[in-house]
Amino acid sequence: MTVLLRLVPCALLCLLCLPALAIDLDRPLAQLEHTSWTSRNGAPADINALAQDSDGWLWLGTSQGLYRFDGLRFEHVAPAAPQRFPDTDVYALHADADGGLWIGWRLGGISHYRQGVVRNWAAKDGVTAGSIWGFAADAAGTWAAGIEGLNHFDGQRWRRVGAGRGFTARKASAVFVDADGAVSAFSEQGLFVQPAGATRFVKMPGKLDARQPFAQRRGPAARGAPVYILEQGGIRIIDSLERYERRSRPWIYRQKGEVTGSMLADRAGALWYDVEGAIHRSVAPGSAAAPPGAEHAPDTQSFTVAQGLSGTLVGAFLEDADGNVWVATDGGLDRFRQTNVVRLAEPFHESASLAPADGEGIIGVTEERNWRVHGDGTAIQLPGPPAVHVVAAPDGVLLAHRTMLSLRTADGRRTLRQVALPQDLGPVGRIHTATVAADGTIWIAIVGGGVQRYRDGRWERPAALPKAGRKTPMSLLADARGRMWFGYIDNEVAMLERDRVTTFGAAQGLRVGKVATLVDYGGAIFAAGSDGMSRLDGARFRPVAARPASALAGVAGAAGGPEGLWLHGAAGIVLLDAKALASGREFDARVFDDSDGLRGRIAILEAGGMRRAADGRIWAITGQGAFWLAPGGVRPEPVPRAAAVTGVEADGKAYGANAAVRLPPAPQRLVVRYAAPALSMPARLHYRYRLEGYDRDWQRAGAGIEAVYTGLPPGDYRFVVQAVNGAGVAGPVSLALPLHVAPTLVQTTWFRLACAVLLAAALWAIHRQRLRIHDRRLQALEHTRSEERNRIARELHDTLLQSVQGLILRFDAVTLQLPPGDPLRLSLDAALARAGTVVAEARDRVQDLRAPERKMLDLAPLLADEVAAVRKECDGECTFEVAGARRLVPAENADSCCRIVTEALRNACRHAQATCVTVLLAYEPGAVRITVSDDGKGIDADIQREGRPGHWGIAGMRERALGAGGVLDIVSAPGQGTTLTLAMPG
Repeated sequence: MTVLLRLVPCALLCLLCLPALAIDLDRPLAQLEHTSWTSRNGAPADINALAQDSDGWLWLGTSQGLYRFDGLRFEHVAPAAPQRFPDTDVYALHADADGGLWIGWRLGGISHYRQGVVRNWAAKDGVTAGSIWGFAADAAGTWAAGIEGLNHFDGQRWRRVGAGRGFTARKASAVFVDADGAVSAFSEQGLFVQPAGATRFVKMPGKLDARQPFAQRRGPAARGAPVYILEQGGIRIIDSLERYERRSRPWIYRQKGEVTGSMLADRAGALWYDVEGAIHRSVAPGSAAAPPGAEHAPDTQSFTVAQGLSGTLVGAFLEDADGNVWVATDGGLDRFRQTNVVRLAEPFHESASLAPADGEGIIGVTEERNWRVHGDGTAIQLPGPPAVHVVAAPDGVLLAHRTMLSLRTADGRRTLRQVALPQDLGPVGRIHTATVAADGTIWIAIVGGGVQRYRDGRWERPAALPKAGRKTPMSLLADARGRMWFGYIDNEVAMLERDRVTTFGAAQGLRVGKVATLVDYGGAIFAAGSDGMSRLDGARFRPVAARPASALAGVAGAAGGPEGLWLHGAAGIVLLDAKALASGREFDARVFDDSDGLRGRIAILEAGGMRRAADGRIWAITGQGAFWLAPGGVRPEPVPRAAAVTGVEADGKAYGANAAVRLPPAPQRLVVRYAAPALSMPARLHYRYRLEGYDRDWQRAGAGIEAVYTGLPPGDYRFVVQAVNGAGVAGPVSLALPLHVAPTLVQTTWFRLACAVLLAAALWAIHRQRLRIHDRRLQALEHTRSEERNRIARELHDTLLQSVQGLILRFDAVTLQLPPGDPLRLSLDAALARAGTVVAEARDRVQDLRAPERKMLDLAPLLADEVAAVRKECDGECTFEVAGARRLVPAENADSCCRIVTEALRNACRHAQATCVTVLLAYEPGAVRITVSDDGKGIDADIQREGRPGHWGIAGMRERALGAGGVLDIVSAPGQGTTLTLAMPG
């Protein structure tokens, strides 16, 4: 359905354009571009049939098989395997409306081919045996004529047409459907006709039998168009199918021998036919008549093998959708095309100078002769000696000869006056270019001899010009304001106005290189040359920007017109649109080159090689002849057809391009070939393609017809391609070709999953090994720590505790010597009691050091005891609070908490002089948080960071917190109290 939706607008567009897409009747055969393809160009020989399908491809039926032509390349076509054609000798072709192709075989049978798929019919399928000679189509289906009879396809199956439908003959030599829908079939019994809308054939009077009997104009103008019949006597018009044998019309062509030719009535109404060794064209066949004793009507134009026709025997004619006429011969393929640029090979075989003549045509001069040339190719030699240059003058044309100047009438025939050349003609003695100003002053530029002007009956050299007039200009211009302009080879322009000279160069914006052309157009002065084109804007030149940039290179001639400014240069003939040129912005130039019929290019030193004739035609000269172009008759460049993929190759193996392509894993080099049919201007096409799923944007391929990808990863892709013509108009995007690249074993999902599992297992094994190593290290560290704890415990027990115990005993002995009730004894008893408590605590610490197991303690009572102990030493108020559900914590953490809290309390009492200290123990998920807040004088920031010199309280608290895995945070400021927060893993 998508394909049909795309084809419907294209078909409608083609129908609307049919009248325009035809060769003009006023364009003679000699002025059509002829191109031939033979075996040297890859064309097959013995072409029997031609057809163009709805996609624009040209199909050739040959004795070697079926071929397809895109305008540049011939491709032998076979269906995708395992399908095959039943024969190799194609005898008839017919393109249907659905893009398919009907094929009739010499040895019998009919095939239908479309996009690589073929369906074959033989005698067992209802098709008559023997050769199939021709096809025709009407609203009811497709007709096929063959040696064994007439066949009809109704959309489902082929059936032989017999006596039941009024066709009583044994063979059908040809079948034809006229513009009214009537079906006619020639046979050994004569002509049978099935009128439009009928279901039976009627035998017409007469016994004439012919293989290619009828031809009629096609397209919207076909209704009522004459029907031509080719019979033994020649070609004539018939009044009706019923009276086909009545010779009531004159012979257009009178046959002298056996009829072997073909016919074509093109859309413009011209009749093409062939005689052995030549083809012929009658542009007014409706009124043409061959005089007595002559073969052809007087208006008949001919083209022979001697002129370049590829073969002597013509197998078929075809008019394509662009209006080109194709001729199939036994030697190759020929095309006749109407081009925008018309070439006149005669009489100019070399470069010449041109000037417009009166009325239609041009005056051209060479060093051999002077000519008046008309658009139809008629050339009349003018009297007088040959000239080297010719220019238009206010009252005629001026011819520059070797020794004089002659002013002639506008037709070039009559000399009005002559002027002798000056004595000083330089070392070469040749005039390069000349011009005539509006006041009649003649200016000449002499090769190597500078500039001179002729006025008031004498020659003079303007001293104000560069080098006093001895610098030779390449170009001269007399503008509409009476000023003279001179362009030089060194990127310099001089303007002479009332004997005052103004020069322009690179400093004034001029960058055109050799100034070969000066033109006054639209009130502006333009300079063009080897490197580009500039426009004078006030006192400066500004570059003209056009696309492509090459359009403005090597310009050697110019001519203005209402449609724009015409240039002649290295790119060919170029049109700069008038409105776009006036805008001053970059714009697209229209280039007419070889695809438009131009041959050769103008040299930068050639002057006078482009002129506009009085009838508006643009004339140009190259080394290959004279050319003209009618601005009003320029045909637009054809819109490109949809491109198609023609082949796929991966690592040297070819794949069909008519279905999804499945490629093996890891293709190293993938090549996708493509083409678009362009039967008129194939050289103008360029392409862009995209591999969806891989390319982010269109890839520009220029004129290349293949896309290459290397190292394509596995996945599903879609390849599309688009053709773009020389005007930048893009055709439809091709149907997407699906491509699947299979993954290698290491690229499969299962392999990646297996690798992921193995990697996870390896990481787990590494993790477990690291855990075991870490466990062994912890065990070794714990053993070391245990040994160290035991050593410390022994040292504390055997030294410090024993010494302290000894001191206690000695002080106790001293205390006993004091009388009871003595205040000193009471103080000593209190101190000894406290010392006993310290010793008991020390023994507990020693016991903890020796304990191998980890103890869990209730932190709340321990902190309460610490707060109570410090409260006795502090003058202020100390409070303790508990929040959250109480739980046990490791003994070492509890000890660290107690030591940190005790240190914080004592700092608040001793140093901060706090009157109120609050301790809050909060049990949180996974941690305990202790907050000690006071209202003391606070701590300086420096002391918070580095501690008080000589004191280690704050540093010790931080070290204890860090060693226990906790975090200590102190927030304080002078005069604002202190808040200490300890977060400890719980």
